[in-house]
Amino acid sequence: MFYLDTHCHILPGVDDGSKNMEMSLSMLDYAYDEGIRAMILTPHYHGGYVETDRRVIDDTFARLKQLSAERHPDLKLFIGNEIYYYPSITEWIEEGRVHTLADSDYVLLEFSTVVEKREIIEAVKNVSSYGCYPVLAHVERYDCLVRDPDIIDDLISRGALIQVNSRSFTGEGGSRIKRFLKKLLKEEWIHFIGTDAHSMGSRKPEMAECAEYILRKCDPDYAAGILYANAINIVNNKPLK
Repeated sequence: MFYLDTHCHILPGVDDGSKNMEMSLSMLDYAYDEGIRAMILTPHYHGGYVETDRRVIDDTFARLKQLSAERHPDLKLFIGNEIYYYPSITEWIEEGRVHTLADSDYVLLEFSTVVEKREIIEAVKNVSSYGCYPVLAHVERYDCLVRDPDIIDDLISRGALIQVNSRSFTGEGGSRIKRFLKKLLKEEWIHFIGTDAHSMGSRKPEMAECAEYILRKCDPDYAAGILYANAINIVNNKPLK
């Protein structure tokens, strides 16, 4: 099985991820060896803090995509943003300031680690009402959800989709986070896996160990969905079944 990474910071020089093109290419090589064959690159967009111009994003992505194709012709790259949520997000999308995931109707949302449930519900309602699918980035980082995992079920019923980082399954965050993720797997409340890779140091684009764990613990069809098949709906801009 090959994998699709829905969340990573491999685009060079645009946020706190890859520093240069050389590092980006090394990260792509590593991802390829991990079994990843498609990636949505999601540089940060945080209003007032990280606002890299979309033209810079697009030009840098075009150069990286060309160089990647020379090394790994079967590695497909798509562009997006990880967008720190503010109510004005729909205006940013409308104005073309940010990318949705693979320029689809799916939007990757980030929050403060101390976000409250009501704020996430507001975000889900706002983005859904605009006509997009809200994807909640690395839900294991939000204290309110880890304390009460059943909130996840409520968010999904309101239209949220759930993304988890691959390294969280292999120990990053400790035993408390692993217990939280076991609950999410048991209830099948996860839709997408992303590496959230930032470098070739402690945050490499690792997927193989996480995939092995998920394939061992879960129904094969569900495992295939969260590792690859669900994300195909993003790049094809189709609703998730």
